[in-house]
Amino acid sequence: MNDNKQFFLPGDVVTLRQDIPNKPTMIVVKKITKTIRTGNVKNDFFQGILCRWFTTAGELQEAIWNTKDLIKL
Repeated sequence: MNDNKQFFLPGDVVTLRQDIPNKPTMIVVKKITKTIRTGNVKNDFFQGILCRWFTTAGELQEAIWNTKDLIKL
């Protein structure tokens, strides 16, 4: 099992790890967390990495990706 952690910072250029046609080249925007409050305790849970890219038609797209699905270029 490979336990090497991959960290992504805003501005990093990434793409999808999967070998699929027309996979986008994306820019990392930020790390997304979700805060869940239980009584007086706040817990932050990591959701994913927010990325933006343009389609071949020039449309801006945005999505949250799991770090396991991304690789740096």
